[in-house]
Amino acid sequence: MKNKNICAICICWILGIDFVLGADVSAPSVEKSGWKLTFQDEFDRPQLNDMYWFAAYRSGRKEYFKRIGKPSRWTDHNACYVIENGVLKLRIDEKLPFRPNRTNQCVSCIQTSDHRFGATTNEYQILDKFAQKYGWFEIRCRCPRGEGLLSALWLHQHDPTKQEYTPDGGRKTVGDGVVEIDIIEQQGRCISDTSSTVDLNLHFTREAHYRPKVDIDASKEFHVWAMEWQEGQIDWYLDGKVIKTYKGPTPQEKMFILMALFQYSGWIGKIDPNLTYPRDLEIDYVRVYARDKK
Repeated sequence: MKNKNICAICICWILGIDFVLGADVSAPSVEKSGWKLTFQDEFDRPQLNDMYWFAAYRSGRKEYFKRIGKPSRWTDHNACYVIENGVLKLRIDEKLPFRPNRTNQCVSCIQTSDHRFGATTNEYQILDKFAQKYGWFEIRCRCPRGEGLLSALWLHQHDPTKQEYTPDGGRKTVGDGVVEIDIIEQQGRCISDTSSTVDLNLHFTREAHYRPKVDIDASKEFHVWAMEWQEGQIDWYLDGKVIKTYKGPTPQEKMFILMALFQYSGWIGKIDPNLTYPRDLEIDYVRVYARDKK
């Protein structure tokens, strides 16, 4: 997408034709004053770069839950995706990710870390491809509409013993510590032609659960979502403007990136049996920065 726009602009300039990019918010420069780039994927190659990503949803946790007899919500944890014109499309299609029928719950996810437990949860191996404490996390994306769809980009603590589930498989609750930052959770049913309502969360705090309404159609154009994480404060941005600020406890461990398109019935609504496929969460790039201490 990035290269196609640049070429089109150049051709129109040579021919003296006015060029309009449309309503998509343009990608900002990679150079960011006061910051040092620490992670970047522009998805400019035809296959996913396995130096950066695991193409599955939390397979270490899936294996652990299987061991303790806790069934997984998902039949298949492997991601379904394509990369076209410099855009990664996390995809839910008629049959992929694999599931008994298309109204079963599923997820297409990629992430920058995973883990494996040994004989007990005291023995584990962390498989980090990227994780960072504090900084600026930015993506440019377009989210699909549809009841029962959730586009999500978030951070988890890389240490599996400090994530949201206890060794017996119980989910932690408010007061058990801050373990997750949601950069964006966009429900497919919360998008209209003129606005979108987005979920911004810091689990597990009492205060940091926000649902601001923003004046964009998140399914029509590409927009730039970002989050700045510093000690005691998190700021969420949309197209360069702060849309919400949290002040309070923040995670004390480095965190890894997850990006996913979910389909399930729950707090995001019920799976629409008449939904047409494919449905794609389209991601133009992911960039992460750390404060330049020079």
